[in-house]
Amino acid sequence: LLPLILFAGLVSCGKTDTKTITTATVEMIEEYPMEGSNTLTGTWQVDLSGIDINTVKAAKVTAIQVNMVEPTESDLLAGIIMQLAASGTDMQRVGILNPVPVNSNSLEMMVADKQNNLVDLLKQDEITFVADINLKEDLTNELSITATITFDLEVKQ
Repeated sequence: LLPLILFAGLVSCGKTDTKTITTATVEMIEEYPMEGSNTLTGTWQVDLSGIDINTVKAAKVTAIQVNMVEPTESDLLAGIIMQLAASGTDMQRVGILNPVPVNSNSLEMMVADKQNNLVDLLKQDEITFVADINLKEDLTNELSITATITFDLEVKQ
């Protein structure tokens, strides 16, 4: 009986729950966009909605929403790669969109299959969103987008 009770105690300690959090909307701007590759960055002050980071066993990006600000439609965008970076951690590629649909102001990126060390990123005070955007031609105005990222967190109960 004692081994059964010990086993039940161990099993209950290993239970996890999945919590979903979505970042605040992060604005990303390139003032002098040119044909070819452009890098836009923006910062998210990490807010885990009351979840203790020390209880998070794993994290995965499940959705990346990009909205066009300037220009208002995606016609001149050829491709987008989204990465996350924070001091003391490796930059992580989390999404891609290639080709970019035309005549759209709201874009849903494809999430990367392989994601590593996202818990380490979420332990930081802030995370930099890095969007590498390939433009079909020079723009006369700035290039501005907003991005929100949804994470699923595996949390110890």
